[in-house]
Amino acid sequence: MLEPLAKTIVQKIIDKDGFYSIDAVEGEEYQEITNDISLVCNQKDEDKYVGINNLDWCFINFYDSKKKFKGWIEWIEDNNKDERVSDYTINLDGYIDLNKTIDKWEKEYRRL
Repeated sequence: MLEPLAKTIVQKIIDKDGFYSIDAVEGEEYQEITNDISLVCNQKDEDKYVGINNLDWCFINFYDSKKKFKGWIEWIEDNNKDERVSDYTINLDGYIDLNKTIDKWEKEYRRL
């Protein structure tokens, strides 16, 4: 089963002993810094409005193991549940190969 794109990306950060947080577009903190993957998004059929699935548009911020800021992705999800990375800081390509991760996920998604 294909995991949600947001979970796939955040898991790469956590695998490097990193952390993430979620900010609503209005600038308010939605999810404080954590490494709990269960808080990022809906992951089971019975989940409703977990993490980014409660927001149409947000920023997911990434931190290293010392909670030093490493970059962000701008996240958009529409009413059809289409997930999108709208924009991101380029340094995430070097840190977790973000572009390659997104491309691989999209290829697997198209095969479904």
